[in-house]
Amino acid sequence: MERNISFININKSFSGKRVLDSFNHQFELNKVHVILGKSGMGKSVLLKSLMGLIEIDDGEILINNKNLRSIKEDDKFNISYVFQFSALLNSLSVIENITLYLDEKNIGSKEERLIKANKILKDLGLEDSSEKIPSDLSGGMRKRAAIARSLMIEPQILLYDEPTAELDQINTKIISDIILDLKNEKKITQLVVTHDVAFAKSIADTLSILDDGKITLTTNKEGIEGLDHPLVNPLK
Repeated sequence: MERNISFININKSFSGKRVLDSFNHQFELNKVHVILGKSGMGKSVLLKSLMGLIEIDDGEILINNKNLRSIKEDDKFNISYVFQFSALLNSLSVIENITLYLDEKNIGSKEERLIKANKILKDLGLEDSSEKIPSDLSGGMRKRAAIARSLMIEPQILLYDEPTAELDQINTKIISDIILDLKNEKKITQLVVTHDVAFAKSIADTLSILDDGKITLTTNKEGIEGLDHPLVNPLK
């Protein structure tokens, strides 16, 4: 059986502007797939359509040949999303942010949720930040806290929207290492949208360029270093 995420003839418009235009592509599971492109090219819309945050106008999204619209709601939480600006609540501590979804759904006991959250925080180097509020964290720490929250539901598919936005090189490297560890150790399929070429090359098994609502080029890991494309050079 094919194991992939398939976008088939996806169209999405906002106020008459076509953002995804007969979009067709497949992403193999258990890989890191990077989608590169300038702002406004439809990268975030693509992720949000897979997450179910945006309803597509027409077309199909399949996971292992099963239509996403037919998958039960309880199964959909195996897809998780890391927002560009982390989307953490400053009214809650870091650990409260991380356990919030499971708390609201009453999944597991409170003790089990806390044990799980503390382990994830430790794995991501945030064990001393659990009681802080997000505004007291650095940008890189907030991003890691957002990743920690996404991991609480043990996702099979993890989506990142510009995960290194506004981060320095040191914190970008930390995020790169986390993404690679999640692929190698947990076999999580990860889709990453970014305009950061160096970051993209450091993590990608495949790299695709999205321009005007369509994938215009895809290369595998072996072809990334030699990639020469007119859309890439201005982004460096």
